[in-house]
Amino acid sequence: MDVLGRVKREIASQLAPQLGVQVERLIAVMEYPPRDQIGDLAIPLPALGVKGQVSLTLNSSYVRSYSQDGPFLNVKLREDAIFREIFSSIGEDYGLDKVERPMRIVVEHTSANPIHPLHIGHLRNAIIGDALVRLTRARGHAVTARFYVNDSGRQVAILIYGLSKLGYPDPPAGEKKDQWAGVIYAMTNIILEIRAISEELKGTTEEEYREKVTKRDELVALAAEIRSRNPPFFDRIAEGIKNEEDPEAKIAEIIRKYEEGDPETRKIVRKYVDMVLDGFRESLGKLRTEFDHFDYESDLLWSGEVRSILRNALSSQARIEYKGTQALDLNRYMDEETRRELRIPEGLEIPPLVLMRADGTTLYTLRDIAYTIRKFVSPKADLVINVIAEQQTVPQIQLRAALYILGYPDLARNLIHYSYSMVTLQGMKMSGRLGRYISLDEVYERVRQAVLEKMKEKGDGEGVDKIVNGAIRYAILSVSADKPITFNIGRVTNFEENSGPYLQYTYVRAYNILSKYGGRIDVNGVSYEDLVNEKRKLLFIIAKFPETFRNAADNLEPELLTSYLRQLSDVFNVWYDKERVIQEPDEGKRMTRLNLVKGVETVLRNGLKVLGIDSLTKM
Repeated sequence: MDVLGRVKREIASQLAPQLGVQVERLIAVMEYPPRDQIGDLAIPLPALGVKGQVSLTLNSSYVRSYSQDGPFLNVKLREDAIFREIFSSIGEDYGLDKVERPMRIVVEHTSANPIHPLHIGHLRNAIIGDALVRLTRARGHAVTARFYVNDSGRQVAILIYGLSKLGYPDPPAGEKKDQWAGVIYAMTNIILEIRAISEELKGTTEEEYREKVTKRDELVALAAEIRSRNPPFFDRIAEGIKNEEDPEAKIAEIIRKYEEGDPETRKIVRKYVDMVLDGFRESLGKLRTEFDHFDYESDLLWSGEVRSILRNALSSQARIEYKGTQALDLNRYMDEETRRELRIPEGLEIPPLVLMRADGTTLYTLRDIAYTIRKFVSPKADLVINVIAEQQTVPQIQLRAALYILGYPDLARNLIHYSYSMVTLQGMKMSGRLGRYISLDEVYERVRQAVLEKMKEKGDGEGVDKIVNGAIRYAILSVSADKPITFNIGRVTNFEENSGPYLQYTYVRAYNILSKYGGRIDVNGVSYEDLVNEKRKLLFIIAKFPETFRNAADNLEPELLTSYLRQLSDVFNVWYDKERVIQEPDEGKRMTRLNLVKGVETVLRNGLKVLGIDSLTKM
């Protein structure tokens, strides 16, 4: 039920013929004025090609008055008519309008390399991805959430190489598996880097020598830091690498054997990859984030899907020799119209897509093509959304261009890169390969302690974890994806304004009013004269919920919903501190206010649910 949508269409149907424009065009330009005194709807006439003063006739049971003010036609609506429309039929799912033509949508998100714990850099990806899944499902689409397990690359091979020097141990009981693996990966990587730079020092100029020595000294300092986490493990890995004639050859052998499906290598790699994934699931579970499929990169290799794409690419007219190996030229065979369809920036020279290493093993770029095809066909999807950081913009353009050139134009057009900027914690620079990161678990625990301190409770406390989830989710989703975030724990746990806990606390207030009243709430006998100031604002904010939800879901912009819910909460809380509801002696006013509280409660519950935030009944 979208009352304002119906009102807009009725107004547009009357005015469009008089202005000589299409109804849909008129609806598209309608705005909400910045101040209530101006009106409830505004039509910018120049946007319709209309200049000067015009004479118009508008006759609607929803319209109180209308007038032209400069370039705008401002319309004031009847609050009594809007009120009756909403509250005579408001239901539990108010505002969650379904699409007429549902699509099959895949959202791939998080997809972290299984070598160390999820960290704050993955936090935004996971929360945005999960919110997109929830938004599109609530809109009525059939949505599948997928996680791509990159288990065939060099990073996993480094982890396995380090584990081989330790005799393939199991993590100690009680230690989180992904954190344990992350320490071993960082130890192995930093030892390898120190060895590599030490070798480079043997044949350098004096200037290069000084630069490389400085870098080596920095690495040695970091190595001392990472060694302190488990000295016996570090020393055994260091000794094993020291005695290895060619560590890089051993790592390449692990990659090759795993890609070829060597039984023993498969068994070892999958064991440790699955251990890390267990840690991922535990961390993501705290944020109520789940996946329908974990797709292993290795399965694409073993099934022959990657080799099939490679054969296709090697026989393509776009195949070229590039830096000693095979690649695809992604510029020559696409005209400007195709580039626009594929959302490729004008004038961008797309780098060649390298297909394989010099030793014949495939690269992640080729596997991405195979995986994209799988996401579209197994099961069938109409749209695939990849939630990936902005640093992957060019690889995602390469992916769309390669799909087009290899004969999958529809897939290329319907593949969406949902780009996001990074999130950081104040004063912390991260590097997974060097073991420097703030894990998602640590972020969660820091927020949890801040919430407990604010609640002045010891131990778990009722609803604490739901409040923590709400605080973290809101902090991420309230900022447009293309803007960076500096995570401030004090700000995200503020119960007073602009935070997840603030929205939850507002819901508690509305819920408790209704719970204490306990009687029947209807529209009979209400006092429409009471719909003034904040109460009138609340009415029209409630009326905007269906449109806001649709826009957030259809445009994949959850920040529209968080901003809306904050505005609703702000107005409700200002009113809450001014007037009584249940204690109001005038029965008509009391029923008017109870209906508004019911509207606030319903909208907050539905809006928070779509964002993955719990609506609590007490805090």
